Amino acid sequence: MYHSGKNQFICITVLACFFMLPMLSLAQSGKLNELFSIRAENEPLGEVLDRLSRNTGLTFSYNPDQIKAGKAISINEEKQPLHEILKKLLDPKDFGFRISGNQVVLFRHSAEDSPKPETQVPAQVITPTPAIELVRDTIYIQQLKTISDTIIVKDTLTRFDTVFILRKSPDDRVGKDDIFKDRISLEKEMTKEWQFSLGPVVGFTQSNTLFSGSKKHAEKISKYNEVNTSDQLSYSLGLDFEAAFNQIAITTGVHFTSLIENFEYNYNILTGGYYRKDTIEYYYTEDPPATIYIVDSTYIPVDQEQYGYDSKVKHNYIDIPLMFKYNFPVERFFIYARAGVIAGIHAGSSGYYIEPENMQVGLISELNAKPLVMSYALGAGVVVPIKRKLVFNTGFTFRKSIQDIYDDFPITHKLMAYSIHAGLVFRIR
Repeated sequence: MYHSGKNQFICITVLACFFMLPMLSLAQSGKLNELFSIRAENEPLGEVLDRLSRNTGLTFSYNPDQIKAGKAISINEEKQPLHEILKKLLDPKDFGFRISGNQVVLFRHSAEDSPKPETQVPAQVITPTPAIELVRDTIYIQQLKTISDTIIVKDTLTRFDTVFILRKSPDDRVGKDDIFKDRISLEKEMTKEWQFSLGPVVGFTQSNTLFSGSKKHAEKISKYNEVNTSDQLSYSLGLDFEAAFNQIAITTGVHFTSLIENFEYNYNILTGGYYRKDTIEYYYTEDPPATIYIVDSTYIPVDQEQYGYDSKVKHNYIDIPLMFKYNFPVERFFIYARAGVIAGIHAGSSGYYIEPENMQVGLISELNAKPLVMSYALGAGVVVPIKRKLVFNTGFTFRKSIQDIYDDFPITHKLMAYSIHAGLVFRIR
């Protein structure tokens, strides 16, 4: 009894699968009857298929050489079934398509599948052909060949150029194995290409100088901080070059950076007093006759000189950054964080500084500035695509010099700046 019940269960299961298979096939092919719109004017067939893939949510697998993916085509279809659109793109006499889940395989008809012209055969030679039984949803293959040609990553769109070639044979059977099980994921495909980009960038900076030194200069350091303010807006112009591999990127370039501050300082110089001669009077006497000179003078006890300065202090550098960047994909955008160093080549300074010894002023151009100043930098930003090979990049950066900008000066000067930058990035490859 146990074996009999088990056999009945197996028979019922087989019959259920037999009746459900057509329904499953119909559900998979229902996408081919949905209405879509597509318009193209002298565009490569491969790009039109990519656009159709984004509109339908299906993935098209094909051999670019077979379908001539680079051939320019024109099409204008409004709300047509997907299978009709595919027939307009590919000649049904030469090509066919098959759907499996969300995968549509485009293939060329083999010579055996093409219709052959009828030939006159003598009646006595004709022999009956045995009937061939076709089992629904069962594929017989002699050889499963997977051709992986190239992986192309453009604008975060991964194109899978993988073709599955099936040859019929009554001897071998695929069974229930998924013929697409070896497909590589999108994330792994993105790691297989280097991308290079180049573009101009402009930045606006708020800069300041940090003063430090020994305790004996504490009062003078406090005065330095008082007279140097960061009210002025600085700027930076340059060219960035980037090499990216997956989500990691290295950025360098050449920038002209001008760090500007406001210098406002007033002081007095006091000197000793002096006599101011006002008038000289002449007196005459008759006894004895003589002339007497009398000088009327006033004593001024203090001489005071006042000086006032309100000008810009400017430090110019040719910056060569080396930044490491990590990209976080968010839909079609990139949010990134970066860190690195900036080598600043001194390109001249102007303005005034306070002389530490007597609290007077001197010209910055007379100081011994270091020819190279290293700084560290941190930043973040966002990348927004505009066209296929053109993106907009914006963000902010904090930088601070690691070393003093002058040699042999009793008070240490270190530059610090906050900047907002924006630029266009052209993808070279």
